[in-house]
This record gives sequence, C-alpha cells and structure tokens, in this order.
Amino acid sequence: MKNRFVLSALVVALSLLSCSRDHLYYAASDMVTVHLLTDWSASGVTPNGVTVFAYNEADGSLYRRFPTVAARQECYLRLPQGDYTLVVTNDSPEEFEGRIAFTGTENLSTLQATGVKDETRSIRLENYLNTRGDATTGAFCIVEPDSLAAAVVRGVHVTPQEMDYYYDKPQNGAANETEMEVAAKPAPVISTVHIKAHVKGLRYARGTTMSYLRGVAAGHRLGQEENSTEQVAQAFILNNRVFDPGSDSDGTITAEFLSFGLTGDGKTGSRYYLDINFVLVNGESYPLTFDVTDLISVDVSLSLKLSLNLALEIELPKVDGGEGGGFNTGVGEWEEEIIDLPM
Repeated sequence: MKNRFVLSALVVALSLLSCSRDHLYYAASDMVTVHLLTDWSASGVTPNGVTVFAYNEADGSLYRRFPTVAARQECYLRLPQGDYTLVVTNDSPEEFEGRIAFTGTENLSTLQATGVKDETRSIRLENYLNTRGDATTGAFCIVEPDSLAAAVVRGVHVTPQEMDYYYDKPQNGAANETEMEVAAKPAPVISTVHIKAHVKGLRYARGTTMSYLRGVAAGHRLGQEENSTEQVAQAFILNNRVFDPGSDSDGTITAEFLSFGLTGDGKTGSRYYLDINFVLVNGESYPLTFDVTDLISVDVSLSLKLSLNLALEIELPKVDGGEGGGFNTGVGEWEEEIIDLPM
C-alpha cells in the first residue's frame, strides 16, 4: 500500500513538472518577406518594371532572379535564412534584347551588362581603319545601348528573428505577417555622350559619313559597380549643322548618343579616339582622327545623369565645289541612319 502511494505521488509530481516546461514555438514559414523600397529619382530613367537578382553573399552564387514586377507595384521578395546581395535594375533583361545583353548571371562576380556587337558597322569601321592605316583600338562597334540603371544592395541579412513564430503550431498554416524593409537607389549605368565640333570652313563640307568614337567601355560589371575594361567603338551620325552668327563659312556640327562611357573606373589610362570623315564639296573625302582622351570632360547634370562632353576645333581646306558650295542638305550625300519605330 505504501509503495502504491509513493508511485502515485511520483506520477503526480511528474505531471506537475511536465506542465511547467517551456512551450514549443513554431515558425509559420522558413521564408521572410523582404519589402524592396526603390527610389528612382537619381537614376535618369522612368522604369516600366523592376528586376531583382539575389546572390548569396558567401560565394556570390545566384539564389534567384525574381520575376519582374511593374514599376507601379510594390516589390516583395521571399528569402530564406541567409546573407544576400541584391542587384536591382529597371525593366527586364528581355526588354533590352538587341541593345544590352545580361551575361554571367550565375554569379555576382561575373554579372555584366554588355553591349551587342553591330556586325555591319564593325565591318565598315575595320575597312575604314585599314584604309587609313590606323591602329585598331576598339575595332568593332556595338549597338547604341538603351537607358539602364542599377543598384547593388549588400548585407541583406535574413535571420530567424525576422520570421513569424506562433505559440501553438498553426493547424492550416499561416501567412507571414512581418516584413523586412530594404532600400535601393539605382544610379545610371549608361552615359549620354555629347559631341560638338566647331568647324572653320564648314561651307566647304558637303556632309559627313559615319563617325566613330573608339575606346569606350564594352559594358558594365554590375557586381563591381564599374564599367568593363574591354574597349569597343560606337558609330554615330555627326552632321547637325548650325552656322556661327553672322558667318556663312564657320559653324558647328553636333551629335548625342548613349554609351557605356569610360572604361573601368574612368581612371585607367585608356585612350579614346574620334574618327570623322568629311565629304568636301568637290567630292573628295577628308578623313580626320583625333586622340580625344584629354578633351573628354565628365559632368553630372541637374537630372543626375552622367554626361561625357567632347568639344573639338576643326579646320577644313578651301576647295572649289561649284556655285554656292556649302554643307549640302540633300539626302544624297548624307549618311543614312535606320531607326526602329515603336509600333
């Protein structure tokens, strides 16, 4: 009888002790919701959408490229526990097809936005340089890129503390009610190049054929947040003519186009060359090549968009082109430019 009493007392004691143990808490999900707050005010672009690449911070490997969301929508990402670097761009890689290629996406160290080779203009440039006997720095052309902005957000730490925990295990699951907020402020990847040539004797030019800016960057290394060091060329039309006030002889010709800009961090010692081929009023070609490295100035405008400004002084020879002379506005002597019109 005594033994039974002792045994009963022991059972009651164990029951009491078991009721005082710590309660088990359950995570509602092993994922955390990250609310990406993107400020495009310094980007120089008005995005159609937002694309995010998430990379593991430890080895740079790609965790996931998230589906592009419309720019007007809130951007939410679901990430498991870990440390991440986020790369945020406007629009989607597919929308840049034909103008920018996104390569090396499998790792942050290799992720790059690269220019697309323009086969036709590359052949023309090679022939032009061979005719001139010039060095072939940046001897192939890329297509003019489109406006691209990007932000790299490092140190996104997802810990168990960010996850939702419940006192009792949910019977049917539960939605994650908390979220991390992460801010991103994309900056322009693409530069605007402004070229202005003041020409003495502009009246003696009938027009120009294709011009080339050689030595510019082939792309942008998004993970390193700087341009690539590979050099290429960009072809453009330089023939917007304006005569000086009160002069029927001297004037300026200008051009503006988009480019990846200077190579590397812009301080790599790279050289940049400008090729212009005038057609004089007597029908002769008058090709000119300039080392414009020391003429390029970098300027940040009020719109916060990076610009490369290049101004030249050129003097053309006086030639007899018949009655009137001058920079002919007839289409026969102008370089043709093919423009894709949106449908």
